[in-house]
Amino acid sequence: MITLGIVLCLLSVPALAQTCPGCPDSGAESAPCHWLEVTGVVPEGPAAKAGVMPGDALVSYDGKLMGCRAELAATQAAVQVDSVVATFRRGNKELNFVLPKGKLGIFFAEWMNDVMPDSNARLIVGVPSLSWNEMNSFMGALSAIGHKLGDHAGYAFLCGVSGAAFRTHFFDTWCPSSPDATVGFDAGTVALKARGLNPTWLHVSSDGKNKPQILAAIRKSIDAGIPVLAIDLIETPEWGIIVGYQKKGEELLCRTYFDKRKGFEVAQKFPFVVAILKREGKVPDDGASINQGFGIVVQNLTTPKYGEYYSGLAAFDKWMARLRDDDFTKLDSAELSNVIQANYWTFSRLVADRKTGIEYLNNVAQRMPGLEAKTAAVASLYQREVEALEPLLEELPCPGSVVPGWLWEKAERDKQIAALVAARAFEEQTLPLWRELAKAK
Repeated sequence: MITLGIVLCLLSVPALAQTCPGCPDSGAESAPCHWLEVTGVVPEGPAAKAGVMPGDALVSYDGKLMGCRAELAATQAAVQVDSVVATFRRGNKELNFVLPKGKLGIFFAEWMNDVMPDSNARLIVGVPSLSWNEMNSFMGALSAIGHKLGDHAGYAFLCGVSGAAFRTHFFDTWCPSSPDATVGFDAGTVALKARGLNPTWLHVSSDGKNKPQILAAIRKSIDAGIPVLAIDLIETPEWGIIVGYQKKGEELLCRTYFDKRKGFEVAQKFPFVVAILKREGKVPDDGASINQGFGIVVQNLTTPKYGEYYSGLAAFDKWMARLRDDDFTKLDSAELSNVIQANYWTFSRLVADRKTGIEYLNNVAQRMPGLEAKTAAVASLYQREVEALEPLLEELPCPGSVVPGWLWEKAERDKQIAALVAARAFEEQTLPLWRELAKAK
């Protein structure tokens, strides 16, 4: 049982946290603000060759203290020489690296100083942070909650048994929500039930009058030691986790994909949907969930539409038709930006989900003797699909690329259509194999 009440289990402010006078969150110039932590380096890139390692924290660049991405970008843009000295903290040491100007080949996480809960805060500690390495935000949040509750099924397993790793959805018009696990075919509820969790879905009414009732349910779940799944807590509508509350619920404490603190964040918004979770009975047998998942994939591939969301092979057809036939020159900047965001996110998720699906199929091969040949054949087709799609990720127009006068050229769209044609062909080839797996016992 989780002990609730006043829980002060936050990380202390690191000594390397620097002032960011240019950041809106920095406050007074002497107040510590952000710091940048290396989460990865590009193999054979400038930083990797110099010896920068994941876990290092950037202290200064070209002699200037660094605290946030915006500050680093501005400093890099102003560099007039061919190389600069960048100082990183590793443990208790500061290391200087000479790096060429321009791209560093570093993936950074931007962190801010932790929020201290008030004296009456209710906080569930030990819920893991969320990472865009697990791009399906619902499954990532559910995996983190499961970890806290002692269920270590993991992200790939949840994506696999629910069919989410093999699903393709496309909204009737351009919409970034197409890959969400809970729209169209509700893979989210399938994943919850596969882990023996019964969700109570609470939606904020159009007039908002039921918010007090939803807040009461959130508080009750937190008091019982059960984190709450919620969408649209910080920045854009993605799934996250409510891990506590303070000021009698006026402030919700959360973990999201947009966190800049290692402890928790204070929600910027009241979520428009939450799932209150309750364990009912034993967790279903994994083998039964896996077999059910095989059938779900067949259903998703062959069902043309769930509500307003095209599904499976029909989703590819609708997506390609939109790319080919829509007149994007008639859209204003805001409308075109939405289209670009929807296209980029749906494409990115298609690649990421199939990679997760390959991981899941390899795991199934170990769990389910006798299915190795079939799962390997399906995984091979998805690997070829990923290889057909992934190179295009670097070329797709991405959010923020739309500026006045920008045009989405037909040649660019045709290249994407060609990649989707190849992907659809691989998807179609998996169908008879999935049907065989669905019949296997």
